[in-house]
Amino acid sequence: MWRRLPAALSLFVLSPLIAEYLLGSMPMAMIALLPIMAAMYGSGAVLIREAVRRAGRGWPSMILLATAYGLIEEGFVTQSLFNPNYLHLRLLDYGYVPWLGTGLPWLVYVISIHVVWSISVPIGLSEGLFRNRRDQPWLGPVGIGAFALLFLAGSALIAAYTYKSLPFMASPAQLAATGGAVALLIATAFALPKTAPASDRAAPHPLVLLGAGFIAGSALMLLQLLAQHGWRWPWPACVAALVLVEAGFVAFMIACTRGRAWTDLRRCALMSGGLLVYGWSGFVIDRDLHGAADLPGHAVIAGLFALLLGWAWVVAARPAKRP
Repeated sequence: MWRRLPAALSLFVLSPLIAEYLLGSMPMAMIALLPIMAAMYGSGAVLIREAVRRAGRGWPSMILLATAYGLIEEGFVTQSLFNPNYLHLRLLDYGYVPWLGTGLPWLVYVISIHVVWSISVPIGLSEGLFRNRRDQPWLGPVGIGAFALLFLAGSALIAAYTYKSLPFMASPAQLAATGGAVALLIATAFALPKTAPASDRAAPHPLVLLGAGFIAGSALMLLQLLAQHGWRWPWPACVAALVLVEAGFVAFMIACTRGRAWTDLRRCALMSGGLLVYGWSGFVIDRDLHGAADLPGHAVIAGLFALLLGWAWVVAARPAKRP
């Protein structure tokens, strides 16, 4: 287990760095809060990855558990799905649906970014950097227990701070519905069949995968950024566009990649396409939230990830060692 611990720790750190700092939600000046963010984000990503790999499931199960994570964070911990004035940003005004108690554009967007960038991209990057242990469990029972406790502690700290800063509590019905959705997603994730052996057919070219990830992710971010900057087209059209982008990407992945042989370069390319989306959108979000003066600090974060991404490509290009 000790030889596999660095892989788990890399995911533990990369998840919050991507989810909060590369996105621009948190400025470089608040990097001291990284351990708390890692306790929630990083532990969640590690536990999801560990559960899926131990169960012999694949990425569909990973996506379902990542969706459950997004609902836990935004429905229980920060409650941004239900707080009409979360961070004083009025995120739910656009497309608010009274019987749901949330804004549908925000619901679709925020859960999507957790699925892709808080969980999936960090897992893909960490498994690429430690590719010889990609399909192996990284933790034993003690390690799983430790990360579970860290996740609970980090979530509790962030929930308490959020409530103290912005006193709000969702209704029992909203919390119950969120809990039911989380339970259903988890049950479905482990009800899916185990990963089938790949065929001899190759997946699309790495550049095609990179482009698909970048274009789909950029379209998702652009739709949200345009809405935030006042381009308020009818919200049902915005939700339909968000869902269409995501459905199109899922359909592409199923049609062109499912059951096909994947190389390290192809995996790296798809992950890179997603990561590059935060590479450009993070500067926009950082400027909007923290002002232009914070952009040099954000450039440091972006530069670190550029170097890390370059190293990931170097690793992927090397001949793989036999297990």
